[in-house]
Amino acid sequence: MAEKLERKETVTVEELALSNSFEIAALVAVLERKGLLTKEEIIEEIKKMRQT
Repeated sequence: MAEKLERKETVTVEELALSNSFEIAALVAVLERKGLLTKEEIIEEIKKMRQT
């Protein structure tokens, strides 16, 4: 069961979304730097996922 957080430990939806965006951007940057994928491949995959 989820543990209740203290008020000072909670985050806003905006903070959560921003954190998630940074994490995704970091992963993309590392994968692209290693030559494992391109931004175009990511865009295509996002388009496929949105269709399903």
